[in-house]
Formats: sequence, C-alpha cells, structure tokens
Amino acid sequence: LYGAYALFETASDGTAVDVYSVHDGQLDGIERHYLNDEQVTVVGGVVQQGADKRYKNNAVKFYTTTGAVPGAGFPALTALLGGIWTANHRGDGIVAMALTAASVKADDFQETYPQSSVPTPSIVARWQKCPDPDAVDPLNEALWTWTENPVRQLLHYELVRAGPRPALPKSDAGYAAALAALRSAWWDRKIAPTLQMWIDAADDCDSARALKAGGTEARYRSAVAHKHTDQHREPRAALLATFDGWMAPRADGALAIYSGRYYEPTVSITPAEIVAYTFEGGEPDEGEAVNEIICSYISADHDYNTVETDAWRDEADIAARGKILSTTLDVQVPSYGQVRALAKRLIQRKLASDRGTCTTNIAGRGVLGQRFVNLHLEEAGAVFYSGPVEVLSAKRDLRGGVTFEWVAADPNVDNWNPALEEGDPAPVGNRVASIALDAPSIDTATAIYQADSVFLSVDAIGPNRSDLQWYARTREVGAGVWGADAKFSDTDPGSDVTLIVGPVPADTDVEVEVAYRVGDGRYSPWSAAETVDTSTAGLAPSAVTDFAVTAGVGEATIDWRNPTSANFAYVQIYRSDTADFGDAAQVGSDIYGALGAIMQAVDTVAADDYWYWIRPYSSNDVAGELSGPIAVTVT
Repeated sequence: LYGAYALFETASDGTAVDVYSVHDGQLDGIERHYLNDEQVTVVGGVVQQGADKRYKNNAVKFYTTTGAVPGAGFPALTALLGGIWTANHRGDGIVAMALTAASVKADDFQETYPQSSVPTPSIVARWQKCPDPDAVDPLNEALWTWTENPVRQLLHYELVRAGPRPALPKSDAGYAAALAALRSAWWDRKIAPTLQMWIDAADDCDSARALKAGGTEARYRSAVAHKHTDQHREPRAALLATFDGWMAPRADGALAIYSGRYYEPTVSITPAEIVAYTFEGGEPDEGEAVNEIICSYISADHDYNTVETDAWRDEADIAARGKILSTTLDVQVPSYGQVRALAKRLIQRKLASDRGTCTTNIAGRGVLGQRFVNLHLEEAGAVFYSGPVEVLSAKRDLRGGVTFEWVAADPNVDNWNPALEEGDPAPVGNRVASIALDAPSIDTATAIYQADSVFLSVDAIGPNRSDLQWYARTREVGAGVWGADAKFSDTDPGSDVTLIVGPVPADTDVEVEVAYRVGDGRYSPWSAAETVDTSTAGLAPSAVTDFAVTAGVGEATIDWRNPTSANFAYVQIYRSDTADFGDAAQVGSDIYGALGAIMQAVDTVAADDYWYWIRPYSSNDVAGELSGPIAVTVT
C-alpha cells in the first residue's frame, strides 16, 4: 500500500522529508519495502544501495510505525525538523511511513536518484487483524488475528467500518465502553442469529483446493484494499467478489452469508407462493451472454501488481455463436487458480439457459436470506421451469411478499479439475533496470611538454558506446585532495580514447584517474590511478627571447630574456668573426639567472665585425634552441 501525505518538508540541510499515513489500526507485520515499485532492502531504517548504485551512501532512510497505541512516532524526524515534527506526533493507531532523502552533489544525483526525484515509498504487510466468528468471544479485539479469509475480512468491515460508533470523541473517557455496548447490540441483532452461516462460510473459504503442481491452497483468499472515503457498497462488493460471496438480510434483519459454493436448497417456491413471474428460456442473447472472461489477480511474483492469467473461455458457445463475447474479472485475489474458479462460476450465470423474476405472496418470504431455492414454474399444466435456481437479488414488496431475480443453477459448477482448469500464472520476467557501470581503465599515461607547460597524454579504455563523456582528474602524489574534474565532450565514439590532461605540475609525480558519464546522466566509478613522472630535467628548455646585441667602442652589449621553462638553468653566449657558427667560441662562462629574467652581458673586444649567438641549457645540460646570429661592428 501507498499512503496519503501527512507531511512533505525540506530540512535545513537539504534533506527531503515525506510522511505518509497508510493504515488505520495495528498491522501484524511488514513483508516488503518498495521505492517507486522497486523492492528495496531496509536495515535499521537505512535503504541499502542497489546494484546500480541507487540510494548509495545511505542517502535514503525508510521508517515505519506499527499502528500501536501509543505510537512510536519518528524520532529521526524530530531531530531533522525540530519544531515542525515533534515527539507529540506519535500517530496513535495509525500505520505511517516516513522517508528521508539526503541532498547529494550534482554529479552523484542521477546515480543516487535514477528517477530524478524523491522516491515514493510503499510497503507490503499483513495488515488488518480480523475477528473469527468461531472464537469464544469474537468481539474481543485482543483475540483478533491477521487473515486472508475474505469472510472474516467482511465481518470486520461490517463491524468496524460500517458498524455503529458512539457520538463521542475518541478521547472521551467513556468512548470505549460506549463502543463496546453498541457493537454488542449490533452483533446480537445482525450476526448472532446467523452465526453458524458465518462460521460455515469462513470454513469453506479455508477449505483446500487442489493444485495441478501438487499440494493445495485455500479455496478463497482476499487481498482487498480500500479507502475510508469509499462508499460502503464498494468495499463490500470487492470483498464479496473474492469468494463469489452472497450476503443479504433475512426477514428478521440478520445478515445471511454464503460462500461461493453450491448447496442443496432447503426452500421451495411453487405456484402456491407465486403471484407473478417472468421467464426467459433458451440461450441468452448477445447483450447478456459472455463466453470469455479475462482474468486478473494480484501477483506476489510481480511485486503485488495486477497481472493477467489465462482467460476462461466457453469454447462451445464461441463456436456456436461464431464470435467472442468478452468481459473482465478484475478481483483482488492473490491466486490465478482462484480467479479462474471464480470466472467459471460467473460464466455459468452468464450463459445459463433459463432466468427470470418471481414475485411471491407472504408465504414466499422464506426466500429472503437464501442463495439457492427450488423453483417450480407451471401454468395451465405447462411446466416452464423446475429445479434449483440462484437468487441474484431479492426485496420485499408492500404486500409482504418478495420479488427476486433468479438464474438457473448448475449443481456441478464446483467440480474442479486442476490439470485442465487451473491455468498458468502470468510469466515472470526481469525488470528492465539500469546495469551498473564498470570503471574504465588507463592503458598508458605519459608526460608531454608544450611550450613551458607539462600535460599528460592518457589512453583510456571504456565501454563501446556513443554517449560517453569523459572526465579526468589529477593530483600530486601524496596530496589529499584531487584537482577539479576536467571534462572532455568532443571525443569520438568508441571504447578507446586519448585524453590530453593538464597542465599539471612539473618535476614531480602526478596521479591521474579517468571516468565517464553516459547519456542517462549516470557516472562510472573512477579508474585505478596511474602515476606519471613529470620531470623536465631531460628536456631542452625553450628558447631565449628579446635577444639583441649593441655595438660600442671596444665592446658589445648583449641583452636577452631568459626562458620561462621550469627546467632552464643557464645560457651560453657565442662569438665569431664570421657568420659560421662552426667558427664560434663561448664568451666567458655559463650565465645563470632566474626564469624569465631580463639579462645583460658585456663582451670587451677589439674593433672589428662580429657575429653573436645565444643558447639556453637545462640543469642536465640539455641544449635548447640556438638564437642568432646577430652581426655588429665594434669600433
């Protein structure tokens, strides 16, 4: 069952809080928990993570109460909502559910909440405790037990839901005594005179029906749920439909009840009691006839959803008419064999060859409270019908007699061959559910150098699908926090991809991980980390810039800007009296300076024509690009 909203609120930390009222009265026990029609496991109030990572990290908590008096309430909600939900919100006598859904980071939202919203809870439970008509004291609620027996459920409905109640508030000290007195008087008038009928009907529902697979099941069971706002006729009809039940007041006002089983009539209606009648003989016309019944039941194998079993068909009538006349039988029962047995009884009524109405004099009042009677219709020596009939409805008339609608009864309707008549359950298939995403892997990861920066070239392997968006993150080895996720949205479809990640710190060890996101918004786990050495010592530094030489009297002034490469160490200046670098020699010693620093050197020489070059070197003496020559004339 789902519930009616009692509260929906958002806590100060972003947690969504929903509370539902589900059931009036104490339940017997909870069988299953569901979120959005998916069964979940709840341990200590925490919804366990699904195979696809839904509800991960204890994001969702699911609480219930039993409907006891006093109620236990929801202490966890009191902590979350302070003055909104307090310890006084106990929910005495009400089965309630509470769900909290924690706020999560945007990147985790789709995986944690695949429905993109707070899930809707529901529970399967052993709900209503009901009186047993065969108990020593059926009115003692302490002796009531949970049951699937529809007669006991109907008795509870008539007594508790439709029965009398005091015109006092429940909080009144005299309410319990007043209620007990009203129920006792109601019982004495409505049930006690026909108590054995209620006992017999309940016993018949519990009697065994053979199964084609071997073993037995209870003949009639009920899984009826209803709202308190339903008009009484609706729950009554739903409960009676589960066992093809028949309930009507007798002449003394007591409620007579029969289960769906034929019994030999004890009352006969003959011409002596008949005032008027109508008779329809022969096959029913197409407006009344039914030769196929689509059968539905509530299946535990389908998470307590309504599913169809094999339709019940009268193949002989279909062949004779040359057409299918179909209807549905959607009763709240938990057995496909049961709904087909009910369909067998229904189709017998629909295709009965004789039916009509009958009005009796006062002597015919014995028909009240009878499901089956013997009916003899005869006029002027012609017998129109003689045999058992089922009373479909009956009402008193102003002259003390009874007018009833009837249909011919089949004494063999309850014969049951499970091998031929039970049918098969609805097929069970796996739900279409998201498959958990596998973590990608890194095939290779190497450092590459662009200008003054270090990047990582990462070859990653993921699933072969076209909706992947790749992500990467890096950190220096030993750092506690990963850097910001880098997103790659323009990769080609396929399982292998090369990602250029960075820039990253140089001359250190850097860890890199990759992950991907699929089209429905879910993220894969991160790959195992790969460590890359970003040392630049073995690389040539970038070239110097702003290289210039100015000639003077007896000297040349050389200006330049050092490279910004992290691996830069020093420069060497070269001079030659020709334009051929092969003839050049180093001027002075190695010149050290800061990265990007503006530098100057003075070369004292004799008057002549000279050519100058400059070259940077790394700390490992790896030469960079040679700049020059620049020709000058020293005077």
